Amino acid sequence: MATPTDRTYFPPLEECLRAKTPILSWKSVASALDDTASDRITSAAVSAFLRDPYVHQLLKNPSSPFAPPSAQSKTDYETKTAAINVVPTPGDPYNISEIKSDAKWLSQVANVNEVAALRVAVLEYHTRAHNHLTGPLSTQDVVNIQEAGGVSDSQASSIAALLNVSVVADAETLWATFEKEENRRQRVLATYLSERRSFMSSADSLITFLLHSRAAKDSDVDVLRRAIAKEAFCFDESGTMNIAVFEALAPRYLSLLGNSIESSQSGPKVDDPKIMTEQLGVDWVRTALTEAIHAMSLSFQVIDLIGQAFALPDVITQWFTLMGTFDFLDPLFGAHELVAELIMPLRSLVAAISLKLINAERAILYLDQDVDLADAEDPYLASSEILTQIHSTVMGAAEAGLVTASPIIFAWSLILHHMFLGYQERAERRDLLQNERAQVGFELENRPPSGPVGRRNSAGSIVSIEKSPYDLFLASQALDRDIQTAEKLAMVVTARGQVYDFISEMSAYCGSSQLSAFRPAVGIRIRSVFLDLLRVTYPIVGYRSEPVSALLSVLSAGQQYWDLSQDSSLAVTKEVTALLLEDERLTSSYLFQARCRYPVEFVPFSSLCRILSTSLRGDHKGSELISNLLLKTPSLTIEWQPQWRDYELIDEDENTNSFQLTADLELFSSTRILRRRFAPEEGFVIPAGTVGRFVSDTGRLAILEHEHSALAFLGKRLDTTDPNETELSLLTPEEVAEGITLLATVLRTEMLKVPDQSLSAAVEAGATVLKEASRYLPRTKDITGIICDILDSLIQEDLVNLDGAKISAITSCLQFLDAALRVTPGRIWAYMTRCGLINGDARAGRLSRLTGSLDVFGERFEFLSSAVKFFSSLVDSAMVSAVQRRTAITSASLSRPKGEENPWLGSSEKLLSRVATSIAQTTVDVFENSVTWRFPSELDRSVLILDVVGIMQKMVSYTFSIGTTESANGLTGCLVPAARYIVESFVSKSSSSLRFQPLLATLLVVFQIPDSTLYARRSRIVSARLLTVLDFSTTLLRVANYLEQPAATIQTQLFKSASLVARLPAVRRTFKVPAITLLSALVESAGKGNTEPPSLLGYLGPQVSRSFIQITSQLDKPFDRVPEVVSIWKFFSTIMRNRQQWMANCLLTGKTPREALKGDSKTSKLSPDSVLATALEKLRAINQTSSQEIMAIMDFFTSVQNYWPWTVFALQKEAPYLSDLRAYVHNLKSPSVVSKTDAAEAAYQARIAAYIAETFAMQLYHLRQMGQQEQFANEVVGDLDYFLRHGVEVDDYNNSLHVNFAKNFAKRYQGCSIDDFKRTVLIPRDLGPQFFYALDSAETLLGYDSAWIGPRKNGFRQEMETANLNLSLVEAEVALYHAWEYLLLELSVCVLPKNAAVGRQMLQVAEQCLEANQRSQPPEEIFVRLSHSRANLALTLLQRLADYSQLPKDISQPLNHIASTIYGVETPFSRENISYFRTLLKILFVVLRSARHSANSANPAPKRTTDTSVSVTQQVLSILDRVVARAFRTLVTLIHEKDSATTPEDLALITAVLQACLSVPGIDQCQLQILNIMASCEVLQMATSLFSWADKLADKGDPIYGELALLFLLELSALPTIAEQLAIDGLLSHITSASITGFMRRTNVTPFSENAGAARCYGIWAKGILPLLLNILRALGATIAPEVAYVLNQFPNLLKSSAERFEAPGLSRTVAKEAPQFVTLIATAEIHSLALLTRVLAVLRINNTRDIPAVEWDAGAVLENVEFWLASRKVLRERLMPLGGRESDWRAMRASEGSGCENLLEEKVVVQLEGVREVLIEEVE
Repeated sequence: MATPTDRTYFPPLEECLRAKTPILSWKSVASALDDTASDRITSAAVSAFLRDPYVHQLLKNPSSPFAPPSAQSKTDYETKTAAINVVPTPGDPYNISEIKSDAKWLSQVANVNEVAALRVAVLEYHTRAHNHLTGPLSTQDVVNIQEAGGVSDSQASSIAALLNVSVVADAETLWATFEKEENRRQRVLATYLSERRSFMSSADSLITFLLHSRAAKDSDVDVLRRAIAKEAFCFDESGTMNIAVFEALAPRYLSLLGNSIESSQSGPKVDDPKIMTEQLGVDWVRTALTEAIHAMSLSFQVIDLIGQAFALPDVITQWFTLMGTFDFLDPLFGAHELVAELIMPLRSLVAAISLKLINAERAILYLDQDVDLADAEDPYLASSEILTQIHSTVMGAAEAGLVTASPIIFAWSLILHHMFLGYQERAERRDLLQNERAQVGFELENRPPSGPVGRRNSAGSIVSIEKSPYDLFLASQALDRDIQTAEKLAMVVTARGQVYDFISEMSAYCGSSQLSAFRPAVGIRIRSVFLDLLRVTYPIVGYRSEPVSALLSVLSAGQQYWDLSQDSSLAVTKEVTALLLEDERLTSSYLFQARCRYPVEFVPFSSLCRILSTSLRGDHKGSELISNLLLKTPSLTIEWQPQWRDYELIDEDENTNSFQLTADLELFSSTRILRRRFAPEEGFVIPAGTVGRFVSDTGRLAILEHEHSALAFLGKRLDTTDPNETELSLLTPEEVAEGITLLATVLRTEMLKVPDQSLSAAVEAGATVLKEASRYLPRTKDITGIICDILDSLIQEDLVNLDGAKISAITSCLQFLDAALRVTPGRIWAYMTRCGLINGDARAGRLSRLTGSLDVFGERFEFLSSAVKFFSSLVDSAMVSAVQRRTAITSASLSRPKGEENPWLGSSEKLLSRVATSIAQTTVDVFENSVTWRFPSELDRSVLILDVVGIMQKMVSYTFSIGTTESANGLTGCLVPAARYIVESFVSKSSSSLRFQPLLATLLVVFQIPDSTLYARRSRIVSARLLTVLDFSTTLLRVANYLEQPAATIQTQLFKSASLVARLPAVRRTFKVPAITLLSALVESAGKGNTEPPSLLGYLGPQVSRSFIQITSQLDKPFDRVPEVVSIWKFFSTIMRNRQQWMANCLLTGKTPREALKGDSKTSKLSPDSVLATALEKLRAINQTSSQEIMAIMDFFTSVQNYWPWTVFALQKEAPYLSDLRAYVHNLKSPSVVSKTDAAEAAYQARIAAYIAETFAMQLYHLRQMGQQEQFANEVVGDLDYFLRHGVEVDDYNNSLHVNFAKNFAKRYQGCSIDDFKRTVLIPRDLGPQFFYALDSAETLLGYDSAWIGPRKNGFRQEMETANLNLSLVEAEVALYHAWEYLLLELSVCVLPKNAAVGRQMLQVAEQCLEANQRSQPPEEIFVRLSHSRANLALTLLQRLADYSQLPKDISQPLNHIASTIYGVETPFSRENISYFRTLLKILFVVLRSARHSANSANPAPKRTTDTSVSVTQQVLSILDRVVARAFRTLVTLIHEKDSATTPEDLALITAVLQACLSVPGIDQCQLQILNIMASCEVLQMATSLFSWADKLADKGDPIYGELALLFLLELSALPTIAEQLAIDGLLSHITSASITGFMRRTNVTPFSENAGAARCYGIWAKGILPLLLNILRALGATIAPEVAYVLNQFPNLLKSSAERFEAPGLSRTVAKEAPQFVTLIATAEIHSLALLTRVLAVLRINNTRDIPAVEWDAGAVLENVEFWLASRKVLRERLMPLGGRESDWRAMRASEGSGCENLLEEKVVVQLEGVREVLIEEVE
């Protein structure tokens, strides 16, 4: 077999230093193994590490990881550090010489091999940022923290105590100190010690993980467990272990024990006092003792693994040799608290291992020759040497009075006793047999021989009972004749209950309470050893208070009611309580003895039942035993009263003091009132004939064999408060507390026994317990009411009368209410309205008063903690039951069976709201006062803060995370007032600093958590307190934004505390994500304001910022958990988007501002260790990274480029990543295809594609600014298939799914809507199963109903998850559409008109947009907006194609698309659709106009086929009918309505479409059809009527509709047939007779008029009437000429002013020379039209002078002036005035080449003037 290499354990040095391959520390491995979650242990890095053969060798040989130096280790070190393996480069962030120097130094001072020292030095290099952040606070930090906590308040001293302000220094000094060599070597030595502790912890945890873990929910954990067991410990395929491999571990790890103890007494070889500080000295001792603890823990697990068999003799010898040398470790003590806390775990393991090794129970069976040994079992009792060693060690401990050895001394005394008895028995049998043989021999000598003598049977001979292996030991120790030694040993350790006190004390450290030092599995096994000792010693000690008290401690180990839960790392059958119930000897020894003394000795029996009832969670014979004991108690022991004479003695011959009742015996006075309507109550009566027995002559105690229910009997006694009502003594407060706690525990465990999904069954089980406890009560009472009455009476007592027992009784009442809350919630909530603990309508709550003074110790703390936990349960109850209360259904079925009581009877939403508000007020009060209270320990304070903040967090998050809070009708409506009170308490300007101090203290106390591998429960409590506070702070910020409340106060406090928050990721990995989430919320909240937000980097300082960024930029290495990585990338994105310039630059450049200024000042340079460089590296491996992470990276990437443009140029040098992105998109499959197998992945891919499109667009934009876009644009064009196929059509919305889901949901949960479960914006939505609907909240609220999961997991849960995934995909596709829109538009700018392929793609996308809009759209608002957006995109694309003449010559296909889309709009002019319809009209105009342009193109396309031409013509006619004519008629109708959404723009659009239709080639052949279309819709009459009403419809004096009506008629008049029809209809007379015409005759009608009406009238004249007259004149000629001339002469002022406007400057006789004179385009068009009209009329008048009047217009003067203007171009250019924005744009545009004009506007005017000159010259000629 090949020797395993250490590549996984210690990768090549250069890879480690450059972070290419992560080096996994033992600390990381230990934390992963101890983590309750499985994500770290199943990560690729940890899994590979734990499965590595080299690591297996280290674990099997625990001395090898840190072995002393050797020649081989020196060679290996030189190989690893050789120059060929570590090639230095100038930009390296590490100093290899420094690392090598530290490794050599550590090797010398710690006597560890060079390779191990090098590994430690490398780990120190990687954790420098962590060490810096966990170091002392700077002066600036302290000042900010004190200001945040309110230094003026007297309570700020508690914050100051945590700050340790006496040793602070400024940040620069701290950093300089941190960089010093002695400080670095302190860190190296501390890292070495941490690794030693963590290695032993990892080995210990791994054995626990392999031997004691339950089947995990995550199958990957079980796979990993089996793989490690098979590869490292030779398990077979079926999972059967090889015990021999494990047994070999025990002596190896025990061999380290001596060195560890000796090491704790010495220290490292460090002479420099600057390095060897007091703290390092404590760490050295702590490390040695911790190693010893883990070594013993692992050894104990291995020894315990062999079960009841004897341990290996060598191990026993080794152990007791060590114990003899070190006096059972009893002399060890801790001068420092970190060392002192290790003493109890040490002593626990010493006692447990010692007891396990001597195996007293099996030893006694062996001595009694009542055991069958296994084949390979070698009992130590067979070795006199081992026995001698054990005895001498135990005797030495007894003589020295070592308390730690008391259990082994006690057990050894029993073994000695049995040895002595065995020896004496054999000696007596041997003497008796010898006497018998002597007698027989004498008789045989005097008897003659009777025959041959055969072979004698040796059975029963002296030889067979001659000796036993331990006889020599007894003789050598003088124990063969005297047993006093053994008896003396037993008496010494049992005196004053010494051994039992020790067992009780040690059990507290072996449970699951706050004091627990071990993992649950190890603690249970240690307590089981103590349980074995109690069992084996019971025959000697008997039933006494001391062993009973020890038994209770062993069973409970400090576990209280609030520790009960269904979650456990071990099966219930492995609990100590289950072991006792399954052990007949223990049950008969203790449990039944306690039962026989019940109820005279109430507390022992009640306590045992309470503790053992936790086993009711399991389904085994022990749980049945305790159930029967409580429900079918066979007897009761009472004090016999003298007045009870109705009995007779029986069985007097046997002298058993037995008797039999001759009449019923009532222990309680009867309160029954017999009535006909009601059955008699079931009272507690002992019937006649019951047999009993007097158990004592004094006191007359009697046992009555009467089967009854102990629970019901307890309920009856609790109800009895008057001594005259019972023959028994009243319960004392201690007994009341114990009894109620028993009821609460039984009630809770009965419900926990039922699976979570069976809520109805759990409620039924709880109701059964309550009913049973109420069985002996009067009909008008029940146990719940009685306990409520007890609580009320205790609450109302004066404070001075409330001793510890009564406070404990209050606590037990609260526990019972908590248990009953799950059964009868309505009853409990109704009671809380009158409960004096909380505020009422006219009273103040007594909770704070009952708590007492500033000292919250003992029972008062338990009471306060229980009250807060009960309040938390109430809040949970209100939330969990929201749907049940709304729908009024039970968990069993839709309809409640007849007679079944509603559990919420007696409650209402108003009641719940009032109680919840009182709870909120009480909670805030407790939270605020917690700063001033003194607790037994900081851990107790953490427990309280955890629960209090948990209540506030739940109230706020429950209320504002789902549904709507605008009304009280939401699911969480009853919590809204309470939640708003909490939010207001913290975010308002008047918020007291006292309310922030507990939050601040929580941040500080985390830094006090010792880096210990023990006391996991303590660590979890403090960690949970911090995580809850972080979550609550984050929620407060988000809720303030959500409710649009000012949050400046808490923002300022959190910014000043930001240094603490930023340090948290360095304390523990689990703090990283919550800490950065809080910072994200803080930055985002501050960024929403109008003012410049505070600088996060400014509050952190450059040094802290650098270390913080270093830690966060590592993402989640080495575990690489996707959720954590995604959260970190989101934090980076938030920094980019929220105006945190300095922090953003640090992330992007990898340098602080000060470092950037010291460098080359190129702040835009991309650093290889920056976050942006990390993102690029990830993108280059885009196919090897999870889609969720890529999505987060792309979000960051696009945010960077959006907000920090310089990064785009910096990234130009990193072009390869763009090709990776293009390749990724090129290879993507259709979302609909991917969603069939993985809907979430389909959404992720679509969103990533959207980010990529956005990235490409931004790259193109910036490249275009540099003129370098062409190459990249052409590359992108080749990889657009995915976008072309799926970029526009958001067609994966499953409408039937959502409709049916909503309908079925509302039907099932009547009164509820699926909208009640919509997520609010409080928590950012992530694509996936939790995207739109709050699946986690629904799980909580609907889990009671079987339909939620469904019979085959096809219930509403699956539907909600499917709906979320579908909406995630839709969301991603919408984002994809917008990004594709952005990219395509950018491409069109970059490559048109050169790249014809892009033109074709643009046309394809435009048609896709129109096709998508033709399909039926879901009613949701997002799809309405999407349709509008698609229409706008199509318009933009077609417009750009038209601008570049890229539209196809054959417009039939796009025309059909846009026409079909328009036809599909049912109500085009409704407010919802009018904007969309306008866009479609614009698209239609662009398409139709392209037909005219193509016909007039310089390079016309090949002649269209007849079919195509006909189809276009027919479509145009259809458009004229269905779009133009009908729309115009509808518009004119709507114009007269006041609330119409129409605008003049709509008429203009219709006119433009009409113009475009009439310009389509060949349409002039269809004049008659067009006339019929217009006539059918009465368009001509409607337009004429609109012109007539123009003055009445004027908007602010502007008769715009008059102009629009004439322009519409003008377009139609271009067709001679329609012009003729207009004339026939009398259009000209309508024009002259219209009201608006009178306004046009006024003198102020000019293009320069400031009056809007006058200016519009001029526009009607110049743009409408004149061209219209020209068209009519052209169509009808001489026939209409008289009317045309008549119309013109109706406007003499306009005719005169048109000529005067063009008089040459300075030559006018009517205009002053100083008056400004301008030329406009419309005026030029006016004289152009007049010139044509007058010229035509003049020609026609030649032949008809009588009918055609002359037009009074001075054509000659106009011609003269026109020639002046054409000759004076400079003057014309100066006097040319643009009117309107469009003409201003023309003025800014260049004119055509060769025109001689400078701008387009001038060119247009010149063309018009030239036309005028040409017409008028002909007239003159």
